[in-house]
Amino acid sequence: MIMNVKKYMPFFRSSSLFRDISAAELESMLECISTDIKTVRKGVIILHTGDKPKQVGIVLSGQLHIIREDYDGNCSLIAVLSSGDIFAEALCCAGVTESPVTVIADLDSTIILMSFDRILETCPSNCSSHRTLIKNMLGLIAVKNLMLQNHMDILSLKSIRARVMRYFESFAPKHGGEIIIPLNREELANYLCVERSALSHELAKMKRDGLIEYKKNRFMLK
Repeated sequence: MIMNVKKYMPFFRSSSLFRDISAAELESMLECISTDIKTVRKGVIILHTGDKPKQVGIVLSGQLHIIREDYDGNCSLIAVLSSGDIFAEALCCAGVTESPVTVIADLDSTIILMSFDRILETCPSNCSSHRTLIKNMLGLIAVKNLMLQNHMDILSLKSIRARVMRYFESFAPKHGGEIIIPLNREELANYLCVERSALSHELAKMKRDGLIEYKKNRFMLK
């Protein structure tokens, strides 16, 4: 289902991808880069493993999961995407012919899809706004690479407790406090590559040791 782009203009203007681009320039640019806005139901696959990525996506509402599947059919949760998050930009930029991950709707969602080739190809007038768009895109790709590196750093740690605490560090203020994570227990176990029962056991131990308090996905770091 393709929707009216103008309806979502306030969202575009607040997106990091379109930072420092005026409203007038943005409206014409969205047509230039072939922008579609679609609704997808929970469980719908937006990008299949093995497909060639051609479009960059942004989540307007809902939630998406990025999943990697190994040869034995085991799935690992790579990332959870919510409103404002961008996806497939690094894959498109790298020029991969087969996506190593699947992007699937975890909730009913509304997404923006844009042609990556049209983003990189500046318009005939070589306007400054399009150059700004490319600069913003490169910045977002750099941030995504740092996030992936952080995930790899987490998985390199030996103990479940160390992985949990490193994950919490990405949310917590410097001097502790309450955080709300975007994952349930099953998703968190998947993200940390540990068994759910082992994760629940370790969280209970951390609570007994006075490190944390928690209720569902709300945690208080002590």
